[in-house]
Amino acid sequence: MAKSQRQTRINGEITRSKILDAAETLFGTRGFDAVSLREITERAEVTLALASYHFGTKEQLFEDVIARRAAILCGQRIERLEALADPDVETIIDSFMSPMFEMATSGEPGWNDYFKLLSRLGDGNQWLDVLTRHFDATAKRYIAVLIEAMPNAKPGDVVRAFTMMLNLMLATVSQHARIDRLTDGELKAADLTSAYKPLLKFVVAGMKSINP
Repeated sequence: MAKSQRQTRINGEITRSKILDAAETLFGTRGFDAVSLREITERAEVTLALASYHFGTKEQLFEDVIARRAAILCGQRIERLEALADPDVETIIDSFMSPMFEMATSGEPGWNDYFKLLSRLGDGNQWLDVLTRHFDATAKRYIAVLIEAMPNAKPGDVVRAFTMMLNLMLATVSQHARIDRLTDGELKAADLTSAYKPLLKFVVAGMKSINP
């Protein structure tokens, strides 16, 4: 590849990343409908034409924002699941939830915006196809392992309990500040390290309760 071609490709990757980062922040803060492509490009300091060139539509940009970190998150989950020598309910659930919380507390820019964005996807059914394409394969793998670990549970109950876990996990990792108000600031939604242990215990107890 010629030097000019290589530089063009690098510049294109930089521009694409800048647009994704800006979109991630704005979508996470305000949601899909409240954000325009123009606002995203202004934040990214690129032209509107470049956003159209790289992503085509706002809907495709939104999905690419979801896909970028979904691959990392799901990869971590599967890696940890496969490393379990004798999986039980707690270790299975921990291998699913812990990568998200570790990323949220890593200090790496973007993850907290991303998790706020994911929490918004449960508000309706608009983005079910996006969730299916980028998360369902991993989720179904975990559901199958949980069903195997709880032979007395009805498979349908396991699926329902798993979706309840998703809602609790996302509400916690998105740092919804309701707990700050309920405790007059004694507990902080942003303290994800302290939040993880009671969340794990609560989810595990709930999951075990459907396996009489």
